[in-house]
Amino acid sequence: MTASLTTDNPAATQADAGEERVAATHFVIGALFLALGGLLQALALFTLRFGDIPGLGYGRLEAMANLTLMLGFAVISLVGGVYYVLPRITGTRLANPNIARLAMLALAALVVAGLVLIGFGFGSGRQPFSLPWWMHLPVALALAVPAVIAFRTVTSRREVRSYVTLWFVLGGVTWLPLLYLAYFMGEIPGLGSLAVAYSDLFFSAGFVTMFVFTVGTGLFYYTLVKEVEIPLASRSLANIGFWSLGFAAVWWGVAQLVFGPGPSWVAGVAAALGLAFPIGALANAANVSITLEGHWEELGEKPGVVSGVVGLYLGVAVALMASFASFPSIGAATALTEYWEAIEYASILGVGVLLVGATSIHALPRLVGRRIHSLDRVRTFHRLTLIGVGGVLITMAATGLVKGYSWIGGSNSGSYVDVGEGWGAGSASTVEALLLLAFGFGVIAFLGQLAYVSVILGTITTGKATTQEVLVEVEADDE
Repeated sequence: MTASLTTDNPAATQADAGEERVAATHFVIGALFLALGGLLQALALFTLRFGDIPGLGYGRLEAMANLTLMLGFAVISLVGGVYYVLPRITGTRLANPNIARLAMLALAALVVAGLVLIGFGFGSGRQPFSLPWWMHLPVALALAVPAVIAFRTVTSRREVRSYVTLWFVLGGVTWLPLLYLAYFMGEIPGLGSLAVAYSDLFFSAGFVTMFVFTVGTGLFYYTLVKEVEIPLASRSLANIGFWSLGFAAVWWGVAQLVFGPGPSWVAGVAAALGLAFPIGALANAANVSITLEGHWEELGEKPGVVSGVVGLYLGVAVALMASFASFPSIGAATALTEYWEAIEYASILGVGVLLVGATSIHALPRLVGRRIHSLDRVRTFHRLTLIGVGGVLITMAATGLVKGYSWIGGSNSGSYVDVGEGWGAGSASTVEALLLLAFGFGVIAFLGQLAYVSVILGTITTGKATTQEVLVEVEADDE
């Protein structure tokens, strides 16, 4: 089995239609979940500043937004990207496309069911999803299917060389169900609240670094090379980025509990290993920058590459901020504040959305035979996403720092009350202004998300016809 750009053979087209349609469907379903999750996240920001919506407080809305964005959007969209690239970098057809489709529908149904349960108050209260304990096993099984399909596909590979994307996607789809099982362990009866908190944070941070950043970057490496038609600058830098994100960067999650009741060694280890997050992000961004030397002027007509470049650069900023707060001196102030929520928001709705956009904008025309609906709409998506997410990142991080240091200062000096009604004597007005700005930037980011959704749906429905890329089976005696 080899990859051919086009074919006029109806039999070959029909044979490939199933597996190609699976990847395209993942992008569409993921886009719909992004619209819903973006709305829920905007409402959550609203409640931070203006108070609870009747029947829906911040905690409930945040859990619903996390479930929709992380499992509904990020997982389904990035797995669609994995299903798109695997046949192209292995030289073999995707294994079991029908099972892949069923797993996607099952995960989508579980997300919808979870939203209903959380919305009606049946959630567990655990972050980030607040799902009832009995839903964890079916979710874990649905998340394990992409790993099985990926490894079954790779075992039949015909390509001798392994492109770096293969390691990124295999690592991501393998780590994802393992992360969720670690999260599931937090439901063990009799487990202490501290262990449950560590389990929650380990999953949230691992999802960002070991799945979103890892799979998203690996997919973009493929997009970059195919779109610009140049080789990747450095395999070594890609390996540094992969291993840093996969095996150490997750410690920035634990840094949120420094000076808590946990073991004393946690603070030092989190600060040291948390540095792997910016190292991995910088290695990947630098690799892309070096690759594009002499080709930057070509990006005007390559919106997928622009989306990936912006996503990786934003990822460096997010990683640096997470690492900065991983040191005990800063973490003492940022712990349990909006600072860390800003990191997670920018990771999913900024870096995640842009990296997904890089792959889907590149892949959809090749999957469905239609041109991107509107390049202007894609540029609007880039612009609004960067402005909105960047604004939320800065204002919410500033809110966390102001809160943290005002709490510390108020407690140490005794000059004012640092909680309750008297807190207004300190910095409440500043915090309220920052949260209002965060909500405004969140609305801008949501408009960017809607622009992305319109690009995906518009391409599927009204995009102009173009050449469709089809994989053509080659018999062994013809190779």
